[in-house]
Amino acid sequence: MSEMRYDPTTGDWVVFAPLRKLRPHSEPSPGSSSPADQGRMSCPFCPGNENMTPPEIAAVRPDGGGDSDWLVRVIPNKFPALRIEEDDHRQEDGPLFRHMGGCGAHEVIVESPEHSLLLCQQPVEQIERVLKIAQSRFNDLMRDHRFQSIIIFKNHGERAGTSLRHPHWQIIATPVVPRMLRQRYEQATEHFDRTGDCLYCDLVSAELEADKRIIVTNAHFVAFMPYASHLPFETWIVPLRQQATFGQVSPGEFPALAAILKDVLLRLYVALDNPDFNLTVDVAPRGDEEKAYYQWHIRVLPRLSTRAGFEMGSGMAINTVLPEEAARFLRNGRSSTGT
Repeated sequence: MSEMRYDPTTGDWVVFAPLRKLRPHSEPSPGSSSPADQGRMSCPFCPGNENMTPPEIAAVRPDGGGDSDWLVRVIPNKFPALRIEEDDHRQEDGPLFRHMGGCGAHEVIVESPEHSLLLCQQPVEQIERVLKIAQSRFNDLMRDHRFQSIIIFKNHGERAGTSLRHPHWQIIATPVVPRMLRQRYEQATEHFDRTGDCLYCDLVSAELEADKRIIVTNAHFVAFMPYASHLPFETWIVPLRQQATFGQVSPGEFPALAAILKDVLLRLYVALDNPDFNLTVDVAPRGDEEKAYYQWHIRVLPRLSTRAGFEMGSGMAINTVLPEEAARFLRNGRSSTGT
């Protein structure tokens, strides 16, 4: 059973999820078949292995497709951090010891039937399917009023925390707003109260005007490296029109979102030789979906460096690559840099 405990020194909640240590890892077993074939046979996310996962929540299938003829599949995480069945009632064991059940949801989006095909190698239409089903699950989970925050994310590579190689996304719903997200909302709210403008909209306008850290734009979205990037090659994808939450993306905007996401990931793949990365979808919290102070966005966070003592002790980031240089590197492409 999962449990959440409150840390009074930070104002944040910590998730204790013993089941997570039981999750499998992609390690082919000895035998006559190739590692690739072994991986597919033992992979719970591959077509034909649907009985190795909990019953699916949603799926995209071609017309007339059978159980194994899916294009995208959503399932409960077999080893969840949080569970819908848990109680969200706060309890106290003393004035400083507050806890509650690990209430939430933890789902997996299997982004393709292909075991080894990366997201940046997928057709734009397939990426669009993944994004649309992610939005559908986001909107559905938001109907449960116990959930205050929905975190959509993707881990790619061992340094990013992935355990199964078959490409997938995850969605975790939490009964509280995590402290880091609260801080972001507070900064955006303070800017809105002071200026009457959306902080992220102003930031996009400033980046477009500076034109030093822009990677690519299209009719609906812009991709850039923030002026104060915390990580080398940290990249944001932000809508050009104000939208507080991912649930507000219109059907007509998904092709542009899929195209720019593929473009960014492909540039990183080529320029940095398939780096490990985390991808997050940041949205406004429950109750603020219609407010103009926030702008949902995607952050792609390559794992090219390791947080050491200073970063862990201070909370400050040390970035070894200026975003202007990183953006120029991605715009030019690997071939023209000679590296």
